[in-house]
Amino acid sequence: MIGVETLTVEQLDFAIRHLRTHHEIIVSEWLDCAMIKKADPFYTEVMRNGKTTLYLLCQYLENPDIELIKDFTKKIAPERIEAKTDISEFVFNINSGRQIVHERIFIPDFGPNEQRWISLMINQFFDHLLYFAIKEFSALNDLIIENKNQFIQEMHNDRLTILGQIAASFAHEFRNPLTSIKGFIYLLGSELTPSPKTDYYTSIINSELENLQEKISQFLLLSKMKGLDDLISVFDLSACLHEMIDFMYPRFLEVKINLTANIAPDLKVEGDKNQLKQVILNILNNAVEELCDLPEERIIQVSAFLMGSRIGLEISNNGSQIPAHLLENIFEPFITTKELGTGLGLSVCKQIVEKHNGKIIVSSNEEQTIFSISLPQAQEKTS
Repeated sequence: MIGVETLTVEQLDFAIRHLRTHHEIIVSEWLDCAMIKKADPFYTEVMRNGKTTLYLLCQYLENPDIELIKDFTKKIAPERIEAKTDISEFVFNINSGRQIVHERIFIPDFGPNEQRWISLMINQFFDHLLYFAIKEFSALNDLIIENKNQFIQEMHNDRLTILGQIAASFAHEFRNPLTSIKGFIYLLGSELTPSPKTDYYTSIINSELENLQEKISQFLLLSKMKGLDDLISVFDLSACLHEMIDFMYPRFLEVKINLTANIAPDLKVEGDKNQLKQVILNILNNAVEELCDLPEERIIQVSAFLMGSRIGLEISNNGSQIPAHLLENIFEPFITTKELGTGLGLSVCKQIVEKHNGKIIVSSNEEQTIFSISLPQAQEKTS
């Protein structure tokens, strides 16, 4: 310490004896002003900790070793966590002890330099104590939060697993009756005398049954396991994209959407062609629905390209920005921006993409929302 003379051995011994003489008074005064409730489960231990603090201070004056301070904070920090002490109370209590020690350590026989040395050493000790105590306290709190988050995530995964099982059971129970209903509607239609009314009613029934079957298919696709009916093959994703754009073209015209496509040729992927078509269709449909009420020019952009050993696909629209609180969980089941949406479409997309060893992410700002998909490029088969 520059500009401050250290104490002689005799002066140091005298200062330590003086501190030990006031040991009980310091602890008592500290307990009176500290933020510690009588109901604190470690109340008795707190008194011991106060005495230990003074004992360590005396040792620090003789030999400034911070390892003992570190070890001590590993004891008191867990106690304060378990007692649900706020970190501000923790800091206040340590600084209260510092102030009381300063008040009681004044030694009339010491000159200004000796008294300054004592004060500096006390401050050093309490600074170390405060630093390591807060560090340990914060680390334990972070660990608790991490464990809670992990527990919540595990519960969430368990619920999704149960949801998948229920969805699969529900879908299978309803799919067969729907197939029968569709068949009998067809037979009934062939028996009825054709008329505009019967044709109109039959078309509505068939349309609604198609919608129900689509929702059932979405429930089935919520399962993360590869289905027995997956038709795996190597196919051209470029052709699939053009096919889906052509399929949606009447809808684009109806809603007056300006679509631009920049699709590289011969982008080969391996997987279930129909499932990846469903992903493209879902995202395009969502974009159209988002743009329906947009008063300005309505734009959808589709691009597909090769990036190393993977294929990139981006589908963007200039609709409203997805709110931040929804964006983070947009691929979770039942999360939707639509007033009457089920929140299954994007969840199904994510399941399908991940099942094909791919990734799907979304970004959204005031100008555009972009769904980005990355899939592994299919390896050429060697004979």
